Amino acid sequence: MANDYADGIVQGKAGSLSIEEMGTQIKKVARQWGATAVGISNLESLAGGPPSTDLNYVMQGARAAITFVVPFDDEAIRKYLAKEDRTAHQKDQNFTNTLASGIASQAASYLAQFGARAEAVMANNVYRDGNGLRYIDQHPDLSHRYLAVASGLGWFGFSGNVLTAEHGPNVVFATTVTDVPLLADQPLAEEDNYCDDCQACNASCPSGFFRYGAKEKEVISMGGREFNYAKRRSYARCSYVCAGYNGLHPNGRWSTWSPARFPIPKDDKELRASYKKAIPAMQEREIPDGGHSTAAIAYGYSRDDLWTSCGNCSLVCHPEREERDRRIKTLHSSGVVVQHEDGRLEAMPGDEAKAFVAAMPPERRKAFEFVDEEEQAK
Repeated sequence: MANDYADGIVQGKAGSLSIEEMGTQIKKVARQWGATAVGISNLESLAGGPPSTDLNYVMQGARAAITFVVPFDDEAIRKYLAKEDRTAHQKDQNFTNTLASGIASQAASYLAQFGARAEAVMANNVYRDGNGLRYIDQHPDLSHRYLAVASGLGWFGFSGNVLTAEHGPNVVFATTVTDVPLLADQPLAEEDNYCDDCQACNASCPSGFFRYGAKEKEVISMGGREFNYAKRRSYARCSYVCAGYNGLHPNGRWSTWSPARFPIPKDDKELRASYKKAIPAMQEREIPDGGHSTAAIAYGYSRDDLWTSCGNCSLVCHPEREERDRRIKTLHSSGVVVQHEDGRLEAMPGDEAKAFVAAMPPERRKAFEFVDEEEQAK
C-alpha cells in the first residue's frame, strides 16, 4: 500500500524519522559504507527531464532518488595511461562498480527498515527493454549521470561526462529510488564548473566520438533548469573503441590497451557493417591476463574475454589543469599496444608496432586487422 507521508514521518521497525532527518541520515550511513558524496533528486528537480530520469520506470510511486559517488584510484589510473599496468585499474573498476552498486542495495534495505519502499539501480550496464543495440540505441533504466548533475554532485563537461569537484569524472555512480518524498539538493553553480573546454577528452579518443571545437550543444532540461554539453557523434563510434575493435589513434603513435586496428569508418552509417566484420575476427584473439571487465563482475557473466581497454576520455580529465596536461602527455607518449601469441600485451613505439603486426602470418593477423581473402590464401 502506498504511503503518502502526509504527516512528514518515515516510520518502521527501525524507528521513525522526519523526511528531512531521513535525507540527512541516509547520506550519513552511505558515507560510512564507502560513498564519498551523496546527492538527492526528486520528482520536482527532475521534472521535464529525458526519459532516463523517470523514476517511476524503476519503481511505481517513486518520489526521490539518492545517488552515490565512489571514486577510482588515481595511482591505478596513472599506470593505466602510461601503459605500465592495465590490470590494477581494471580491478579497481570492478571493485568500485561493485561497491557503488552494493551501497545502493544497502540503502534500499535501510529505507525498508523504516517502512519505505525502495529499489536499487546498479552502477552500470542496466538498460531498458526495446529495439536496437545495448549501449548504443537503448536508454538506461535510470541515468545516474543526469541525476548526479541534478542533485549537485557534479557538472557536465564538454564531453558530457559528469565532473565532480574532487575527482573529475573518475567516479562511479549508483542510485536508490524511494517513495519517500525526500528534499532535493540543488545543482552546482555553473560558474564553478572547472571545465574550460581544454578538450583533453577529445585528444584522448581515437574514434572521433567528440568533435573538436563543437559549437552545437546537447541541451538537457531538468527541474526548470537547462544544462548542456557538446553534441556527440554516434555511440556506436565510442563503443567500437571501448569494446576493443580498434585501439590505434589515426596518427599511429599511440593506442588504447587494445591491440586491434580494424578501421573506423568516417561515416557513422557504416559503423554497423564494420562491427559485423570485426566481431568474429576479434574472437580469434588470445585472451590477455587481467580478469573480467566491470560487466562480467557485476552481472555474473563467466566470460573471460571481456576486459578494459579504454575509458580515456574520463581518465585524462582532472580538476587541476596541470594534472590534465600531464595525463594527456602520458597517454600520447605511452606507445602502441601489440599482443604476443601467449596473450601478453606490450606497448612499443608506433613504427615498431606497425612492423610487428605486418610480420604476423595472415591467419593470425586477421584477428587484429582486416586481411583480404587473397592475402589469407598465400
